[in-house]
Amino acid sequence: MSEEQESPWWDGEGEGPAEAPGGGEDLFSKLDADGDGVVTREEFEQGMAEGPTLTGEVSTITMDDGSVLGAPGEESPGGLSDSMWFVIGLIGAPIALGVLSLILNVISDSLYEDGWFYDEDSFLSAGETVQLSGEDYTVFQADFDGVPDDVDWYQMGVQWHGDYAGDHADCWGESEFVMSTVSDDGRGWYPMDCWGESDVDVYMRLDGSTGSFATKRSDSPDWANIDGEEAGASSGQGIAAAIGFLGAAVVPVGLVAGMVWGFTKGSNSFAYGMLASIVVVPLVLFGLCVIVFFALIGSGGGF
Repeated sequence: MSEEQESPWWDGEGEGPAEAPGGGEDLFSKLDADGDGVVTREEFEQGMAEGPTLTGEVSTITMDDGSVLGAPGEESPGGLSDSMWFVIGLIGAPIALGVLSLILNVISDSLYEDGWFYDEDSFLSAGETVQLSGEDYTVFQADFDGVPDDVDWYQMGVQWHGDYAGDHADCWGESEFVMSTVSDDGRGWYPMDCWGESDVDVYMRLDGSTGSFATKRSDSPDWANIDGEEAGASSGQGIAAAIGFLGAAVVPVGLVAGMVWGFTKGSNSFAYGMLASIVVVPLVLFGLCVIVFFALIGSGGGF
């Protein structure tokens, strides 16, 4: 090294600055402003003042949005945004489950009604006289429509309106779990339970579509009715009960299953929406009931 060249500023102070791997010569050449192969203190301080030059591509840091609705514009499974999944879970799914529950209950009720029959008659006619337990009873007959040929069981009612002061009577009886009383002509009659102001004994029987009522009262009843079940209809009631159970269980089971699917394999926003519906929907319905209540009270309409 020539005497004219200045000694490096770090002489006597240990080793010089370590070169950065892969880029030491480039950094040295930038600090050696005059290119004489020696970095003076002035050149070093000037280079540090100008600051290092950063090279390379700029990386981006992706951060998850912690909101329930997700990041704006972010899509979840199915190509829908998280906001749309939340609305579906909050409104769409509960409505769909409610409609399905309603359909199942309607089907169940229709199956229960299959085989059931009902009719009433307000024009009873006086018929024969029969003896029951050695006493004479007048028979009044009602003509019913829709009674099947093969009846499993039935129940009938009969009423005397009277003046509701001393002659009113209301009687009811069924063909099951009751021992029949045999009349003098060998026919069986079922006793009826009666209540009202009039003390009366009444028996009943069904002949085809004709309901007969034997009583000691001489005045004709004002009204009679019958309802029952056709033989063999009870076999379908098991299916009706199962469908009715599904109709009652589909809403809670569907909500739980939807939330499990949303949190595990689907969209979290959908699950949060269904979870919110459990709280929001009842609160909204309760609020509407309160509003209607105060509206009726305020208008003086009452109930």
